[in-house]
Amino acid sequence: MLEVSRYNTSLVEIFSEKKKFELQLLIEKELAAANFELGKIPKEAHDIIQKKCNSKFVKLERAKEIEKEIHHDLMSVVKAISEQCDKYGEYIHLGATSYDIQDTVRGLQLKEAKAEILETLNKTIDIVKELAIKHKDLICIGRTHGIHAVPTTYGMKFGNFLNELILAKEVLENAKVNYGKMSGAVGTYASYGTKEIEKFVLRKVGLEKLPITTQVVTRVIYYKYISALSLVATVLDHFAREIRNLQRTEIDEVREEFSKKQVGSSTMPQKRNPEKSERISGLARVIRGNIQVALENICLEHERDLTNSSSERVILSETSILTHYILLQMNTVLKNLYLNYSKIEENLFLMEGSQCAEHLMIKLTDKIGRQKAHELLRQLSSAENFVKTVKSNPTVKKFYTEEEIDDILNPKNYAGLASEIIEDIIKTSSK
Repeated sequence: MLEVSRYNTSLVEIFSEKKKFELQLLIEKELAAANFELGKIPKEAHDIIQKKCNSKFVKLERAKEIEKEIHHDLMSVVKAISEQCDKYGEYIHLGATSYDIQDTVRGLQLKEAKAEILETLNKTIDIVKELAIKHKDLICIGRTHGIHAVPTTYGMKFGNFLNELILAKEVLENAKVNYGKMSGAVGTYASYGTKEIEKFVLRKVGLEKLPITTQVVTRVIYYKYISALSLVATVLDHFAREIRNLQRTEIDEVREEFSKKQVGSSTMPQKRNPEKSERISGLARVIRGNIQVALENICLEHERDLTNSSSERVILSETSILTHYILLQMNTVLKNLYLNYSKIEENLFLMEGSQCAEHLMIKLTDKIGRQKAHELLRQLSSAENFVKTVKSNPTVKKFYTEEEIDDILNPKNYAGLASEIIEDIIKTSSK
């Protein structure tokens, strides 16, 4: 269960007991208004329900008292409203099943949560975009399999993160959650006798209807939402791991901010850990784990059973809040990220020329052929002093002077089209 006090964000309010209760009252109020519009309840009933169906009159504490007796959370709300409406309380919840209210409430909660998550994600994208522009031409060593490869740039690192964030944002935007229902016990509208009540209520609260429901809206909707949040979390995890690896003592190219009074270890005073990035990675595991539960909840029996109810009370709020939380954490990390330029430079030249063996191989391809050039550089790269060995090799000497070799093996001359790539991704992200 979510430790709200440690990982809470503004989204906690959206999924609070109080907010849910107020939304339940709103839906019951709009349902009564819809029934009145269709002539199903008298004006006196409509007027008293519109006046009394709010938290000024109907109290959450009273609903909870009733629930202890009847063991049904939504019906306890219905009874609490009815108590305030005197004889007109009989018109509360007319034609509805519990999940006409609950799924419509959930649609409102998720719509609001998704909008706030996207707003924060857009801030993340803006921060990363600025970092990509700022460090567009900062050349560093690239690594594949954890081993020095060929040069790249920090612009490329941030640019790749930017691209993944944009792709994840598209998935989240397409994961529609703004659905409600007002179609009765098994989705046939039998208790209403019309679709107009559903249209009225959903229009008033700003939600859409699905072409078909059972007692509930399909849980494919919630799976797509949680899956999209998991993708956002995984992209954050991906870059958090990059920061953690680049902060390793032996690499030390990037560091999280470390405040003056911050403590890294209870026993090792010197420790300065990438704790926010580690937290992002840890919570991303929880978020991804909720995908499995969301998938299981699709498989409800017949027109529905209750196996989804308990788990959804956890995973929908938890996944939303935690995704929002780690986005905020990443924004803090990136705004205060320290780049150790001297160490970036040192690591770039650590392999003393062999990091550009590919560059020399490409140059030699026109002279002796690609395969022969590859084999020659493979053999030469095992020498203790790569540059000296290359310069003394008869085949290489035949085509290049020592000055030309130095130029070819200079890693700052082998960043390819990195700068152009970043300019392109910035233009794309601005559309």
